[in-house]
Amino acid sequence: MARRRQRRRRNWNPITLLRRRLQRIDRQSASRDRSRWTKAADWSLLLSMPMALLLSLFLDANISRTSWENLADLRLGRDGRGAPLEATILRKDPNRSPWNFGSPLATVQLRQQTIEHGWPFPGWTTLPPLELLAVPLVDPSMTIDLAAPSADALLETLRSNTGVDLTDALGVLLVTLEADRQQAWVENLTRQETQTSRAWSATLATAVAIWFLLFLTSVLLIRTSQGLHFVAAGWRRRRVIGKLKAGRCPFCNYDLSGVRYPKKCSECGRKIWG
Repeated sequence: MARRRQRRRRNWNPITLLRRRLQRIDRQSASRDRSRWTKAADWSLLLSMPMALLLSLFLDANISRTSWENLADLRLGRDGRGAPLEATILRKDPNRSPWNFGSPLATVQLRQQTIEHGWPFPGWTTLPPLELLAVPLVDPSMTIDLAAPSADALLETLRSNTGVDLTDALGVLLVTLEADRQQAWVENLTRQETQTSRAWSATLATAVAIWFLLFLTSVLLIRTSQGLHFVAAGWRRRRVIGKLKAGRCPFCNYDLSGVRYPKKCSECGRKIWG
């Protein structure tokens, strides 16, 4: 009774059941008498799957591409000395549009930065806060992000060096954007929050693409090694036959011309025939 119970427990072992199931599939398979190279290709197909998934996650974490998009062009200026600061949104080409201020001060670009992580398909995307990049006309080499925390210090440096006062430029630009019904841009500039979106479908697509490349590479390597093995085996076979025809041992080159069909070499003891 104890042996029967033990056999029943062994029969319900999931590892044993899986092994027996695989053995049954192998016995019933019509292609079980395959070469070792075909089996190596099957293993490469199986092992390249987790490798491709891990590699796609590694690419998501370590490879990124940054792009910029210019959302709007704005201008800052005053109608005259002592007049309040004003802003306007350009609807046409900035290089061909005339200034409508008596005292122009700076051009401003509203830019969106996009960081895509992963290759070749972006697995996740990061959107940093919008930038209000101002370029003063008196010093075009100086750029100031009016929405950045360091904008106040840079504006003070600009006022002390050139006398151009853009202290309330951010507030004026926000009012102008609100008047243009661009509430989403205003909220982004006010909150300064980074948005991140994850796309698992893109990561899986990357894994499939890498899986195909890995499998194709492994098959090419297997076929190349198979060809080299075939060439090397043929060369060794011709070498052995040539030495045997010359009456010498193919391993130690001992003279065996006195023996017609030697089963083993009397010098090194290695098997030759039979």
